[in-house]
Parts: sequence; C-alpha cells; structure tokens
Amino acid sequence: MFPDRRQFLALTGASLTIASLSAGPAAAASATRQFAVYLGRKKVGDSSVRLSRSGSRVDAEIEVSLHLSILGLINFDYQLSNRESWQDGVLQEMRSRTNNNGPIEYANASRTGRGLEMDGSGYQGIIEGNPATTSYFTSDFLERRTWINTQNGKVFTPSIGRVGAANFTTAEGETPCTRYALRDGVNSDLYYDSNFEWMGSSFSVAGRTARIAMSSRGGSLNRIWRG
Repeated sequence: MFPDRRQFLALTGASLTIASLSAGPAAAASATRQFAVYLGRKKVGDSSVRLSRSGSRVDAEIEVSLHLSILGLINFDYQLSNRESWQDGVLQEMRSRTNNNGPIEYANASRTGRGLEMDGSGYQGIIEGNPATTSYFTSDFLERRTWINTQNGKVFTPSIGRVGAANFTTAEGETPCTRYALRDGVNSDLYYDSNFEWMGSSFSVAGRTARIAMSSRGGSLNRIWRG
C-alpha cells in the first residue's frame, strides 16, 4: 500500500507505490487513521487507512494522494484506491487501481477453491497460503511469509527483521516504537507503537529520507482487526 525506495526513485529516476482503498460494506465497528507523506522535510501527500468489522469480516479502505513538484520542472501525481476484504484474517478479495502519473496499474484478487486468484498488472496466477499485503496496517503481517504488492499484484517473499526500539516522529511528537526492517521485494522500515499500532514507515531515496507518518491516530486499527 505504501511506497518503497525503488518506487520513489522514479521521480528522480524512480516510481511510487502506495496502496489505497475504497469503502466496504457497513460494519458494526470501524476506525480510521490519517498519514502524511514526506520526501525529506517537504510534505508531498496524504493517506488514510480505514478498517471496518462486521462479524468475522474486516474490510480495509486506504486512500492515497500524492503530488510532487521538483524545481517547478518535474511534476508527479499519484492516486491509488484499493479495497481488501478479510475473513478470519485471510484475504478474500482485493480491488486496487492506481494512477501512477498517467499509467494505470491494478491488482484484483478473489479467493476460490484453487486459492487466491490474482489478476494484476504485475502478476496473474494463483497465490497459495495466507498472504499479507503492503497495506501494513497490522503487525500480524510481519509473521507471514508471502506478501502481495497492492499496486500491481506482484508476489514476493521478504526478509523481515526486528531492529529494536526506536523513536518515530509523528503528529504526536517522538513516538516510542519498535522498528522492523523489510527487505527483498520491498526495502522499507516499519514502525509499530507499544500497542502494535502502525505509526508509519521510512526508507532512503538517493540520500534523502522518505517517510509516511501518522498525522491523526483515530481509533485503534488493531481493535478492529483482531476483534
């Protein structure tokens, strides 16, 4: 759902990847968290994650909108809209569409008797097991071996390491978190607070730091996810 180093490099030689979601059906409980996106110290966009629960079903909605202007010469716009539906923690359906500064990318998946069938701009085929997605909204994903890029449907198996305690700057100031490093397929550091709530991510781009940081905490995403 959110950009990695290689994607951001497409502006200064790279492209972006962030996931976003559209609304799911009415649910008994929901929570929304807002994020700001920075390149260096400059704010370049906003994102939000909304989880809604009805029984054992959780629907995820993520919205992302980015605009970058470099010296008034390079302009880059990005919008992603993606819906994920989960049943008992297992992905049942995904509908994702991204306007990547003009080119359209997509990741559409449905669970059938054969497994999770993906029709994406980057991958078509069956995805076995219980994959995570690059939406990052739950630390439970860190325990999963197979991941899906929500922008294009590509499947990858990252290495995931617990780096340790770290302060991460959010709208609440220096927020104590645990930092996890994802490598191979994505290169990003993820930050979860003491309640395992996702606070954002960071990565290096051509000597600059790109960050996605919580701008409004809202309700507990974990409370919705875990029921």
